[in-house]
Amino acid sequence: MRRRLGGTTMGGRGTAAVAVLIMTVLALGACGSDDGGTDPSGTETSSTSPTDDPTDTLTPSPTEPLLVPEAETVEPASGPRLEVDDIRVNVPKGWQQTFDSVVVDTALGRVDGKSGGALLSVSPTGGDVLTPKQAERYFWKRGQKPPNYEKQDDVLMGGLTSGYYTARDKFYDMHAVTLWEDNRVTKVQLNFDPKVPDEVQQELLQSVVASYSSPRMRL
Repeated sequence: MRRRLGGTTMGGRGTAAVAVLIMTVLALGACGSDDGGTDPSGTETSSTSPTDDPTDTLTPSPTEPLLVPEAETVEPASGPRLEVDDIRVNVPKGWQQTFDSVVVDTALGRVDGKSGGALLSVSPTGGDVLTPKQAERYFWKRGQKPPNYEKQDDVLMGGLTSGYYTARDKFYDMHAVTLWEDNRVTKVQLNFDPKVPDEVQQELLQSVVASYSSPRMRL
């Protein structure tokens, strides 16, 4: 894939009841068929531990987050706010929130008459510090890469270095930005109809990422 963010190229461990509820609600909003399509919310679950790979080791919690300079200013999205565990993002203007829970929020909208979806998923890590690789795959279903996965260059979200990957199936182009911060792992994902132009997908993704807010930023 050829999309890049900023000028460079969901495994919450909730209760089984919550997980079933989430999957049921999101499935009702799916626009795909029964042959493996992904719904606009992009919900994924994980049955693997973030430390399943023996080559990945947890590191001591830093006293301060790793901050890197902002490369450019992007106007934050001004649509409805999604908020999970005090982590917040706004979706594009005109979109509507479709689901609100303690582990995941979703929204749907139209982009030039075509479908789009957004997801904010946050899960506590119980004091474990995740590497960028662990944070990226934390929400993958059964620990497997999404279809047509492509790792992209890291981006900034909330002033912190965050992983970014893209994926694609026959229904949607998917963009996911992942971050570990303050004992929580977060995924911000946007899905678009493949007919939405790349530059429009990037513009909307950047605006949602620019709206990211955590307790650290509101002190």
